[in-house]
Amino acid sequence: MTHAIDASHTPKAHLTRTLGAALTLALSLAACGDDATPQPDVLALPGATYYPESLSASADGTLFVGSIATGQVTAFDDGATEARVVVGTGSGVTGVTGVLVHGNELFVCSVDTTFQKATDVKSFALDGTPHGTYTLGAGRLCNDMVFDAAGNLYVTDSFSGTVLRLRAGGSALEPWLADTSLAPAQQGAFGLDGIVWVEGALYLNKLDTGGLYRVAIAADGSAGAATKITVTPALVSPDGMRALDAHTLLVVQSGGTLAKLALSGDTATATSLADGLDQPTAVIVARGSAWVTEGQVGRLFAQPAQAPNLPFAIKRVNLTPSK
Repeated sequence: MTHAIDASHTPKAHLTRTLGAALTLALSLAACGDDATPQPDVLALPGATYYPESLSASADGTLFVGSIATGQVTAFDDGATEARVVVGTGSGVTGVTGVLVHGNELFVCSVDTTFQKATDVKSFALDGTPHGTYTLGAGRLCNDMVFDAAGNLYVTDSFSGTVLRLRAGGSALEPWLADTSLAPAQQGAFGLDGIVWVEGALYLNKLDTGGLYRVAIAADGSAGAATKITVTPALVSPDGMRALDAHTLLVVQSGGTLAKLALSGDTATATSLADGLDQPTAVIVARGSAWVTEGQVGRLFAQPAQAPNLPFAIKRVNLTPSK
């Protein structure tokens, strides 16, 4: 993660270069694993009902993965193949979508898949000690989160086409961007999903339409207009998304692929890094590789019910596929 930069004494052009360099350095450090530590190709998650929806990584390479079905967050330390519980079933969290590590804090989108209670963003210490709760409000669903360089947290709401913001040091989420073009195309569908911060802008994707959008963050912190990015070939059911560097995004598509998007103005070119993944839901870069959760969430909500393929797993994917 990058650190906050005081823009009040920094010319805009220099700030852009500084933020770009900081992002590139942070991502490079996150991707650097210990070459002496062999990395497994698969990490098996516990139990028959985990259904992992999102994951994140701390600076030391620990992977944190949340369960949409049990509400747990488990962690794999670098070099470990057995998960340890960080947020247990007694935490009050019944389902987890987004997972994000920021410094020494763990943020989760706490959801109720029966929709009997409102969605929250909850924060914990990395050992699972509860810190804070930030409620989105009725009729909203927190899907994913990202921080900007100033320490503001942004949250995608899949139901309204809204991005909410928790200001650095703030105590409540507030609507930051509301755009009808980002709302679900049909009532009951899931719209906004993955979110990434890159060089003063947010990139958002939509699960239902496959759209990718860029939203500039103005000098006063307000949202610019949502600009649609033309992706070739087009994205289909994009879910979790993270930045590889200042010009490249990684995005999973629930049909089974991990794609690398090369950004160029208002266009992007997609190339596949992995195919045949089992309903992937999220991606993170750590230990020199991409790690993808095979969420199988479609089987969880299928009518009639479908049995999952066990064990639930996190798959490691090379960032430079062999030819």
